[in-house]
Amino acid sequence: MTTNQSIIWFTAHKCASVYATEILHKLAQNVLMTHVNYELDFWEAGQDLMKFFTKNNFDVCTTTNHIYGPFRQYYSIPEMDEYKVIMMLRDPRDVLTSLYFSTAYSHYIPESQKTELESAREYAIMNTIDDFVIQHSPWVRETYNLYAKYLLGKKNVLFLKYEDMVADFPTWLNQIFKHLQMTPSEQLVKELIDGAIFEVKEDVYSHKRQVKPGDHRRKLQVNTIKQLNLQLQNVLEIYGWLTNKSQAEKELFELTLERARSKLDNFQLLLPQSQLDISP
Repeated sequence: MTTNQSIIWFTAHKCASVYATEILHKLAQNVLMTHVNYELDFWEAGQDLMKFFTKNNFDVCTTTNHIYGPFRQYYSIPEMDEYKVIMMLRDPRDVLTSLYFSTAYSHYIPESQKTELESAREYAIMNTIDDFVIQHSPWVRETYNLYAKYLLGKKNVLFLKYEDMVADFPTWLNQIFKHLQMTPSEQLVKELIDGAIFEVKEDVYSHKRQVKPGDHRRKLQVNTIKQLNLQLQNVLEIYGWLTNKSQAEKELFELTLERARSKLDNFQLLLPQSQLDISP
């Protein structure tokens, strides 16, 4: 039996983690490795994965012939350097925006999590999206900071962006196989590329509500984005979603101008009709 270096996939909520699960499972089948999804198993059972890891001193993975993940937060797995690690993240402002719609409308609620998740859904619906994203930004910042501290820049870690996956899926996929030093079958590669559909009609009740990057610019108030930019400044700059403060200010100015123009266009469209309505 061929011995392969085990793989760990780290990510965060609303970073196409469910889609990543499909890819990992198919890859494991193709290269004869075992896929283990601890988070899904424990979540569906209503159990605390962190307690399980802590109880076992995080020593619950083996360095050969396994694919682990996705993990949606950092876990201090022993001998991390002995694994091939992939870390895929998304602009945290889009993560928070997507999280609101998922929490309020679409996220599957298993019986084991019913009370907690139904309460979270009610809370989200009762609040505005702007209030929601501000209130939930600390955990996103903490998650991304831990990844930056322990994984980003390490030789055995490949950092991928959600936005690159959507923009150029074949190149994104090739990066993964190159990092893993694997050559899956041509049939699997074709299946994955053919199945990569990122043009969807927005539906708040669908798990894949919308895919296009930059949704925070379309859904949030300008002042909310400004607050997020301040709260997440370190994260946004470390990972490259913003290069500096002046870029953030420029983007906010352009967004304010864009919305003002949109309002003016709508007013000009309505003006002729309103003039007809008031004509004698």
